[in-house]
Amino acid sequence: MGYRSDVGLCLTSMGKKILESRLSELEADADRTRHIHELLNAPRNKREDQESGAVAWLWEYPKWYADYKGMTFIENLLRDLETEDYLFIRVGESDDDTEIHGGFYDNPFGMRFVLRIAFD
Repeated sequence: MGYRSDVGLCLTSMGKKILESRLSELEADADRTRHIHELLNAPRNKREDQESGAVAWLWEYPKWYADYKGMTFIENLLRDLETEDYLFIRVGESDDDTEIHGGFYDNPFGMRFVLRIAFD
């Protein structure tokens, strides 16, 4: 079954532009590319703010390993973004397994860590 997490990601409009640029550089027919697009385009998990251009995702219970189905792509993207252009929250199954990175705390979705990932 594997270890699972809940994961939230918010990107500013600049973060979104950089994401889109990175997506355009992917190999068109690669299996990894398909997984990345499936992850980012699941409509149930994605929200967009038309006014600010920001975008957010909430993935519930994926296997979020650095080398699993395109997660490396997301983690590499975050390493290259400015801190203020993203907010990444991962809550693992263990009580002491939480990651919070980035500085986009004033996001239009109200995403924050409150012992769970929440949207307003």
